[in-house]
Amino acid sequence: MAKVLSQEEIDNLLDSVVDGKDDSGTESLVVKKKVTVYDFKRPHLISKEQFRLLNNIHEALVRKIAVFLSAQLRMIIELELIGIDQIMYSEFVMSISSPGAIYVGEIDNPYSQFILECSPQLVALTVERLFGGQGTYMPATHTVSVIERKIMEKIVQKIAEEISENWKSIKEFNCEFKRFEHNAEFVQIVPASEPVVVSSIEIKLRGITTMLNICYPYVWISNVLSNPEIQRKIMFGSGDITDEQKELMYSNLNSTDVNITAVLGKSQISVKECLDLKVGDVLRLDTKIKDDIALYASNKGIYMGVVGKKDNNYAVKITEIREDE
Repeated sequence: MAKVLSQEEIDNLLDSVVDGKDDSGTESLVVKKKVTVYDFKRPHLISKEQFRLLNNIHEALVRKIAVFLSAQLRMIIELELIGIDQIMYSEFVMSISSPGAIYVGEIDNPYSQFILECSPQLVALTVERLFGGQGTYMPATHTVSVIERKIMEKIVQKIAEEISENWKSIKEFNCEFKRFEHNAEFVQIVPASEPVVVSSIEIKLRGITTMLNICYPYVWISNVLSNPEIQRKIMFGSGDITDEQKELMYSNLNSTDVNITAVLGKSQISVKECLDLKVGDVLRLDTKIKDDIALYASNKGIYMGVVGKKDNNYAVKITEIREDE
């Protein structure tokens, strides 16, 4: 008898059908295979959990920078985190047009240099707007002047403060932009063959789109994220809890049932004596009626007490808390 295909098997066959016929005149069935390209010369050094953590840090950073720039320029500015990528430093340098606007910063703990790169056109528009202009000056090419660099110091230093603030949940450090360069070839924070982590931010204003890039050396990222405490945060989240969470935890613990076991005494006998025990035999314990007995919670002795009666029921009165346990 021919096998009747299930609906799932029919769907799988239909999904794998390819137009055309084979030599026998029947339709060809090809199973699609998912293939992922992986370059062994450039391995992914940062895990998915670490990328997710970096993404959360820079999403918060983007929101704060957007609020700050909108207030400074008195216009609506949209910022969006496009992505965080691991590339070679040589690739990052080649992606920067010349003349550019490259701010080189320093991080103190652990020490490292990093880069903030934006388009010179964005600098020109920002300076024009700060001086009361309409915010429409976007030349095709522009070289940032010394005066413009001086005016932009407040903006870039505020961005440096926001970077420090948003990294605080992971690592506390101070960063500051120390110098400015037009040509990326004059900036070498790491060797060209070393990997870097680049955060790409898209800026939209007045229908114009431009980019803002923050470049960190991978060595610095690795030193920060490889810390055992940071690894615990990545795996289990932050260890800090709110007062509300503490109250809820205490409430749950206080309402949890705990079994208390009172051990009246102990007796030691041989295996042969144990096998010879019969109904009615009496075992002599190592405690007397008036002696204190141990009370256990989860197999841990925490109290001492005496045996008695309460309301015609056997009971144990706690006489001592065993702090040494």
